[in-house]
Amino acid sequence: MNKQIKTLWRSGGMFLAAVILLTGLFILINYQRGSAQASGLNPVIGRGRPIVLHGQVLGGGHLSTAQWKGKVVVVDFWGTWCPWCVKEAPYIAKLYSRYHRHGLEVVGVALDDTATAVHHYRQEHPKENWPQIFDQHPGNGAIAQKLGISGLPTEFIIDRGGILRYIVVGYAPNRIAADVRKLLAKGTASQ
Repeated sequence: MNKQIKTLWRSGGMFLAAVILLTGLFILINYQRGSAQASGLNPVIGRGRPIVLHGQVLGGGHLSTAQWKGKVVVVDFWGTWCPWCVKEAPYIAKLYSRYHRHGLEVVGVALDDTATAVHHYRQEHPKENWPQIFDQHPGNGAIAQKLGISGLPTEFIIDRGGILRYIVVGYAPNRIAADVRKLLAKGTASQ
C-alpha cells in the first residue's frame, strides 16, 4: 500500500509539473506584450515610428488612418474565430464609447476568410460599431503578412501625430486602456 501511494504521488507530481509548465507556456504565448521585434512583427514596423494603415472597409469604401491625424487610433487585428479577440472586443467597445468624443478612433482589421463571418458577428455585437478593414483576400493576408502579425489579438495604438506608440499582443484590455488614456491625456503629438 505504501509503495502504491509513493507511485501515485510521483506520477501526480509529474502531472502537476507538466500542467504548470504547459500553463506557463500558454500564458507566455498568448499574453505576450512587447516591441515589434518581440512580437514577430515586421522589423520596419516599430514603436516610435510613423505608420499609416489603409484598406477597403467592410461594406464599401476605403479608410486610411492618416485621415484621423490629431486623434488617438487603436488598430485592432482580430478574428471572429479567435476566442481572446472576442473576449477583448467588449472592453474596446467600452473604451470607444467613453473616449470617442475625446479623440479616440478604433478600426478593426478582420482576419477572417469571409466577409459573411464578420458581418454576422457585427450584427450580433452592435456596440462594436467601428469600421472594419476587410480586403476580400483570405484572412486579410496581404495586410497581416506585410506587418508580420502572428498572434491575435494584436493592437497598434497610434498617437495624435500618427506615430505608433504601443503594440499590444494578446488579451490585455487593461493595458490597452492605460495606453489609450496616456495618449489622450497628452493632448498633442509632441512626445
